[in-house]
Amino acid sequence: MAYIFQLLAGIISIFTLLCFVRIIITWIPGISYSAVGRFLSSICDPYLNLFSRLRLRIGNLDLSPAVAIGVLTAVSSILGTIASTGRVYIGGIIALVLSMIWSLFSSLVGFLLILLIIRYIVMLFSRKENYYGSMWAQLDNALNSIVFRISGFFTGGKPISYKRALLISIITLIVMLVCCQFLVHITIRLISAIPF
Repeated sequence: MAYIFQLLAGIISIFTLLCFVRIIITWIPGISYSAVGRFLSSICDPYLNLFSRLRLRIGNLDLSPAVAIGVLTAVSSILGTIASTGRVYIGGIIALVLSMIWSLFSSLVGFLLILLIIRYIVMLFSRKENYYGSMWAQLDNALNSIVFRISGFFTGGKPISYKRALLISIITLIVMLVCCQFLVHITIRLISAIPF
């Protein structure tokens, strides 16, 4: 029985790698139409398209491929854990799924936080206003709604400058990540201790 779970985990890991290569290929225009690109498209796109319907976007950035890869990684890890322990351990599986979800969520929030910090630093040291169409204007366009939604929670919707909204958002995300990391760690330890 352990062999079957190990085999399934291996197959899912290979499929995960193929999906990752397919995602990278979509960034290179000519390769998508090659024989390899069409082959990977026929294998991976039906699965990846399930997640593209979720509309997981931050501005122009589509996060659905990251979620799709995360789900495959979680399933492969669960099957690998069952294969190595020889039993279906519900508390361990729930803890692993929670850990994977937190890892994906914290990675996405961490990426957003890095973008906000870079933008804030550039604003601090830049003396010129952004020109329409510049990289920074496009980034601001993508981040505007998120930044003002986070800062609006603390300002009661009162108008504030974009720079101040960035700073409030950065501090909020840092505090949120630290607190949630602590809570998730405790929750995972408690769930892992469930004896069934």
